[in-house]
Amino acid sequence: MRAVILAAGEGKRMRAHFQEPKPLIPLLGIPLIERNIRTLNKAGIREFVVITGKYDKEIKEYLGDGSQLGVSVTYVYNADWEQGNGVSVHAFRQLCRPGERFLLLMADHLFQEELVKEFIREADRLEEGEILLAADNRLNDVFDLEECTKVRAEGGRALELGKQLKEFQAVDCGLFVGSESLLGALSEAINAGKHTLSDGVNILCGERKVKLFFVSGRWIDVDDPPSFKEAEKMLLSGLIPAKDGFISRTINRKFSLRLTKKLAYTRITPNQVTALSFLISLGSSLSFAFGSPIAGGLLAQISSIVDGVDGEIARLKFQKSNYGGLFDSILDRYADFLIIAGMAVAWFAEASSPYALAISALALTGLPMSMLVKEKFHALTGKQYISEEYDGFFHYIPMNRDGRLFLVFLGGLFNLIGPALAILAVLTHLQTIYRLIRIRKFMME
Repeated sequence: MRAVILAAGEGKRMRAHFQEPKPLIPLLGIPLIERNIRTLNKAGIREFVVITGKYDKEIKEYLGDGSQLGVSVTYVYNADWEQGNGVSVHAFRQLCRPGERFLLLMADHLFQEELVKEFIREADRLEEGEILLAADNRLNDVFDLEECTKVRAEGGRALELGKQLKEFQAVDCGLFVGSESLLGALSEAINAGKHTLSDGVNILCGERKVKLFFVSGRWIDVDDPPSFKEAEKMLLSGLIPAKDGFISRTINRKFSLRLTKKLAYTRITPNQVTALSFLISLGSSLSFAFGSPIAGGLLAQISSIVDGVDGEIARLKFQKSNYGGLFDSILDRYADFLIIAGMAVAWFAEASSPYALAISALALTGLPMSMLVKEKFHALTGKQYISEEYDGFFHYIPMNRDGRLFLVFLGGLFNLIGPALAILAVLTHLQTIYRLIRIRKFMME
């Protein structure tokens, strides 16, 4: 399936606040139209047709043939772009293939990846002549409801679209699966002097050919500065993975997401952030070893926060890679070892006891077990290890990496290095044993 992206308009409400043409306004480091192309590419779309108008030259210069994004981009210039978005969609008729179904969206509407995937799957159920419209019936959650195109619906089909509808059950999300029937309806509407996309869709509504797909994911129309800020919030909140530990979810992300928001507009890469987190961990280790436990604890917690930023930037800017995941995992293991080693040096210098060495050794051997179990579980089952699902009551004991580093932070802050190491030694091994017992039944099924 090809995707048709409308990028012909002027975007007046945004031009007063940004220098770039609206489709090229960077949102958290990536222009709006590029975000859409990359999101749709992850959903399986490889061919794109961009309908240009006011900023034809600028958009073509930025996107080129799409090869730098790993896709194919062709263009249709709509000289009559000022007449309405229906005319822009209608311009696609010159490239539309016989019997083709195509994904249609606006350059300034953003959607979560899973929403797009579910929408595309639903398109397989369309009958001849039908089109599919993504609609949101969660009206209390829709941002700027007044500005949305309303949808009067019945039985899973649209009866009428319009911004001024008084009675409506959903709003138009700006995502369609169109076909020759939509282009034909637009021809009819344009001949009647009506030039919006809704005018053409309403003709099909009268024929009961507009099927609705009620979305469950998040989306937004980036049409003005307030919606731009809301789009930032939507994208940032979507960066939090389900496998997050308790400390990461309740404390670390509150700081890491703010850092990510700032760094997204720079050229810093996820691997550079990973290296920075490692260097902060090295500073923590040295601080503990040379008798500055408070600094050691603080740096350990800062390292834990920064450790979340690399993954956030990777997901936000479509820079995830297998090597990046490996690089992060290896440096995390080295960082953990160095921090605990620094704590062990400090404790032994103070206590000069063989028990300090034994407990430190137990803590060191227990540290990598949490990640080892998760990665081995994923390799063998193909499933992500979700603590809430598999850990039972141990889910409430923060012994994932974020929890362990938080315990290091507390141990340094209150100069209780020995007790912190003892707790780590006991709980990391107990968690591993418990997981082995719990996981057995899942892997034996």
